[in-house]
Amino acid sequence: MSESPPADDDLGDLGPPEYLLYRVAAERHEQDGRETGRTRIHKLCCLADRLLAQEYDREVGLPKYWYKYGRTISEAHLNSAVTYRPNANHFGGQAYYPADQVNESDFDHLSEDLKDDIYNAVQSVVTEHGDKTSEELEEYQYQNFAPDDFVIAYADLRWYLNTVSQDEDQHRLSHFVAPDEKTRIEELLDEMLANFDEVRYSEIHDIYLDWDDTMRLLVDIGRSPREIHDFTETFIEGAARIILRFEEHSNIDSKTLEDWREEKEEVRRDLQSRVTQKRKEALSERQSTSALDSVADSYNSAISEELDDL
Repeated sequence: MSESPPADDDLGDLGPPEYLLYRVAAERHEQDGRETGRTRIHKLCCLADRLLAQEYDREVGLPKYWYKYGRTISEAHLNSAVTYRPNANHFGGQAYYPADQVNESDFDHLSEDLKDDIYNAVQSVVTEHGDKTSEELEEYQYQNFAPDDFVIAYADLRWYLNTVSQDEDQHRLSHFVAPDEKTRIEELLDEMLANFDEVRYSEIHDIYLDWDDTMRLLVDIGRSPREIHDFTETFIEGAARIILRFEEHSNIDSKTLEDWREEKEEVRRDLQSRVTQKRKEALSERQSTSALDSVADSYNSAISEELDDL
């Protein structure tokens, strides 16, 4: 581990959520000494927070909300002094470590019972889940704690497309969706449609229907798995920013919520624009393909007639 910066004279406020974050970073470092990225730290914090609420009847005030890749924590609402985050050596982004300038005595103002509960919950979570990849933690979170069945359905679609697009990048000679993949993608889109809650997602109802139709067009005309995957990511991020982070959050201050509300309409317009543009492209390509097919059919018919006359 790299050296962390010199100790500050004043660490600022360190409460229960900071202690939870500190213990997660410390337990992960003690577990195997390997670098731990932001997503893994955030997911482990959320799992520990849930365990504290369910088994210890503890609410520690961890600021969290549902976003593109599931439930995450808001570090902007935490004292960042408890972790040291140098650039990672083995992946993009930052690696998280417990800060050298922080130790257990900096949390002596917290009750021993509270600290014990946080310590034990974090230890349990890291022992069970600490060696999982960020993708495995994300999948575990979606499978067990997703807000609704629509979210589970779109997660299933995204994971499938991610697998297919990786296969394309690494092994394929063709850049098109295979017939069996088309069938599976359509089945997953059907599952999303069956679980779409028109009340909960009323603000994106029309956008979703346009997106769904465009997805089916992209599959029909044989666009690449990578493009279909990226278009799915666009919709999922929009749904999180317009709907889910407002309905699935805890300990987020009113100023942040107001900032989210102010940007929501711009996010909605941008998502609608992206979907509309992609739909125009797909319709144009399908029409061009249909015209070429018509010309080819006419040519084949003419050739057949000539051959019949010989």
